[in-house]
Amino acid sequence: MAAPSLYLLLLCSLACLVPSSRSRTLFLPLAKDPSTLRYVATVYHGPSLDPVDLAVDLGGPSLWLDCSASSSPSAVRPVPCRSIQCLAATSDASGLRRACASGASAVCGPWRSIPLTGPGRSVAAVDRFLISCARGPPGYGATGVRGTLGLGRSRISLPSQVATAFGVRRRFFACLSASEGVIVAGDGPFFPRVDGDISRSLTYTPLATAKWARSSDYLINLTSIKIDGKRLSLDSSSPPHSIKLSTAIPYTAVASPIYPAFAEAFAGAASAMGMARVPPVAPFGVCFDPRTVAATGAGPDAPAIDLVLQSEMVRWRIGGSNSMVRASDEATCLGVVDGGDGLRSTVVLGGHQLEDVLLEFDFGGSRLGFGPPLSARRLACSDLRSEFNSMAFPSL
Repeated sequence: MAAPSLYLLLLCSLACLVPSSRSRTLFLPLAKDPSTLRYVATVYHGPSLDPVDLAVDLGGPSLWLDCSASSSPSAVRPVPCRSIQCLAATSDASGLRRACASGASAVCGPWRSIPLTGPGRSVAAVDRFLISCARGPPGYGATGVRGTLGLGRSRISLPSQVATAFGVRRRFFACLSASEGVIVAGDGPFFPRVDGDISRSLTYTPLATAKWARSSDYLINLTSIKIDGKRLSLDSSSPPHSIKLSTAIPYTAVASPIYPAFAEAFAGAASAMGMARVPPVAPFGVCFDPRTVAATGAGPDAPAIDLVLQSEMVRWRIGGSNSMVRASDEATCLGVVDGGDGLRSTVVLGGHQLEDVLLEFDFGGSRLGFGPPLSARRLACSDLRSEFNSMAFPSL
């Protein structure tokens, strides 16, 4: 007997997977878990539409779900080893052999398929949506989280499967804030306030790869780091240097060989601006008296951090709104931590440094687009999210 279908619904305010006569668009709102500072998406699954919280993994290769917690575990369709879906899930021939070690007639490892459906004024479905079905708690710390939602550079991530199903570009936009966020994929238009000049407002840099990283991770090349215009000395014995973008950590981490010089350079530049140091507050290493940190319309007035990418002309600037964190009543801290000796990437950009920056992950074109802080336009990611919520979508 064929197994009944398991329907996975992405929770939205008004629309989620919404095809119209002009566009096919995925809109996925996110919430930020206050205990772990990780972004979480809520999904509904099964005949009774039970809610499940999934931690967002920016570079994750797939949607991973703890199927043992499902009220309808028998509704998940197994993926046969002799199938295109199995090859897509396992990426290559060696992965296929591992997943199907017991023979071609077996089930393809942990991989399963489900129909993916989205509510709204019109409804779209992705048949045979591939997930990794595992048993046991994922251990992300956030209460009730039972899996991950992978957005990475793989054939089976959420945006990649949506792009394949609807014939749209393999890309998505992300905008994260201190309490929420939004993921938008498809062919747009997405945000009327910025769509008109989005090609001029974003800077693009090629996506990179590394042997130590997951192939689905989002990496970009790093040429140098400047604090208030002064270049830091990077370890020339271990190039190429790279930056990894991650939602798995709340604050940016810098590899230990570089962090001490980075922290002292920032502290020195801050001291020249009149910022007085105070004892550090964990997990931060450099903190200041809040009374000596001037405020601007775009956040704290702090030394600029420039991540110089493929050339001197292409740099990611981190200003005070993204570099500083109010750790206590007595301390405003540099929101960058020591990543330790085991950090493989020179810099891992964490959630705080990605806040209120419009990002385009164009994995089809192998490039990353990033804009200046939205505060420069007197906008925030919450504005873009509410703007999308208020849009009307015609039915097919």
